[in-house]
Amino acid sequence: MRKKTVKIAAGAVLAAAVWFYFSATKTAVPESEISESAQRSEPEVEQNVTSFSIEGRSPRGARQWTLTGDSARIIDDDIHMSNLKAVAYSDDSVINLSSNSGIYRRELDEVDLLGNVFVFSGEDFFLKTESARWSQEDKEIATEEYVEITREGMRAVGVGGRANSDERWAQLNSNVDVFIDPGTRVRSDGPLEVKYGDNLAVFRDNVIVEDEEGRLMADILTVEFDPETQKMVKVTAEGNVTVRKGNTYTISEKAVYTEGTKSAQLLGRPRIIIDPAEIEKFDEMMI
Repeated sequence: MRKKTVKIAAGAVLAAAVWFYFSATKTAVPESEISESAQRSEPEVEQNVTSFSIEGRSPRGARQWTLTGDSARIIDDDIHMSNLKAVAYSDDSVINLSSNSGIYRRELDEVDLLGNVFVFSGEDFFLKTESARWSQEDKEIATEEYVEITREGMRAVGVGGRANSDERWAQLNSNVDVFIDPGTRVRSDGPLEVKYGDNLAVFRDNVIVEDEEGRLMADILTVEFDPETQKMVKVTAEGNVTVRKGNTYTISEKAVYTEGTKSAQLLGRPRIIIDPAEIEKFDEMMI
């Protein structure tokens, strides 16, 4: 049961990392690299441009991302693009993003991504939602829509998501549901938070872990991972921890699983319930 919990958390960390990576690769758009037509835009004047492209570069001139559209309408400081595509570059990978349309708001330094928003990197992961907004000032990407993230052996869904590259965190906001092959599921009311600086992933509020061996319930599930190997090293369940395995229940305030020793500790006046009447009562609570 506890080994499965470790695998669940690993998948959740990778899922939320998609949001973090995309936010981390954005930089301000240099004025000189916006199309000449965009710079000549007059107030209240609409200009139409076919084939539009913007590049973001580092202070040293290295290309960090590109933003293109099949066509664009330039209205004051807003650039409305169709068939938006973006590519974010790093030393060891490339992230691709697309949406049906988008609006680059030059005054706010924000991009609205609208309709069939997809983020993907080869076969590593695939993320989709209906809309999102990137803020250069806050270094944050956010959506209030339903989010689905898939990768080999895992699917994670939730409502709303945010990530901040400066503060190095990411989250799925609510109704978090993660499925791990071959049959493990973790749910929580949310949020699911990933804190990269602290090497932590935290599921919050009504966490339920299920697999063929049983079910675990807790208020909070925290996963710690090694900063070098990125492997899970410890899983901690806290608050009203209840485990159903076979014909017994184990109840405690805290449960700690350590990967290195393959052992678990139950803390906070743990007790085992084997009485049939009490088991029936807990079965009703666990439904």
